[in-house]
Amino acid sequence: MGNPPVSEAAVQQAERKVNAVLEELEESTDSDVKDIDLEDVVDTDPASGQPTVRQAVDITVQPRPKRSWLK
Repeated sequence: MGNPPVSEAAVQQAERKVNAVLEELEESTDSDVKDIDLEDVVDTDPASGQPTVRQAVDITVQPRPKRSWLK
């Protein structure tokens, strides 16, 4: 019982949404996105109080260098 395949159109739509979020992050922080990782994180299930593993996104940004022209 596997998951049904994801359509190419759905993948492209998701990529556009992620791209928009990353672009907004770069503009609002004056930084460049350097790395994106998907990692497993242990969390507590609020319904049962038991530990559960979920996936989280880790984004690394690097501040853009300040540039100025010599006068």
